[in-house]
Amino acid sequence: MDQESFALQNGPFTLKGIHHLPEKSPAPYVIAAHGMMSTKDSPKYVALGERLVAEGFGFVRFDFTGCGESSGTFADATLSRRIDDLISIMKWTRSLKTFNGTLGLFGSSMGGTVTLVAGTLEKADGMVLLATPVMRAKRPAPELQDVYDHYPHFFDDFRARLDIFPFHEAHHCLIIHGTEDQVVSPDNASFIYERISPPKELWMVPGADHQFLDESLRRSMLEMTVRWFRRFLLHP
Repeated sequence: MDQESFALQNGPFTLKGIHHLPEKSPAPYVIAAHGMMSTKDSPKYVALGERLVAEGFGFVRFDFTGCGESSGTFADATLSRRIDDLISIMKWTRSLKTFNGTLGLFGSSMGGTVTLVAGTLEKADGMVLLATPVMRAKRPAPELQDVYDHYPHFFDDFRARLDIFPFHEAHHCLIIHGTEDQVVSPDNASFIYERISPPKELWMVPGADHQFLDESLRRSMLEMTVRWFRRFLLHP
């Protein structure tokens, strides 16, 4: 699988990423958006890239501002900043000579929130939202308490962006959520599904946690993701 590193300037920040070239071009592309404290190098995104390239796609994974190899600090990495980052990556991807004009997005956790908003604004052809938070929680999950204490503006920005988001304009979305997710309540999946437009699908995965650490469940999740993109990007 051929791949190349790239750097993209987005305002004062430099975004670093990996471009997995399609085996034949031009080809449809999928961009992966990682979670709040993750990076582009998570095994989940590497595995997804391998699967998609084998199916005839190009694939892009990148680090949001303040994460991984990209410049900036974690304090800069609000939902609004990440939405702007993803839109910049989408525009860059659409400029590639190997791109055929059809674009999908995969987002995990906060990356799913970013995907939902940016993909709707910039008219992605298909989206997969994994363990995606959109609802106001009464209190942050224990894993996020430190973030809440030190970066309360994250949560203020998050609420402000979603309060005005037109959910009904989102479509071609596959929503995947584990029933045992202790970080993002599974209720978020139903909340999204009930408000977006068709075509859409909701898949609740019995026994899966937030990170899909169980290997068999992760494989199933990746297979379902690939099927969705095949359906709407390869055979629209």
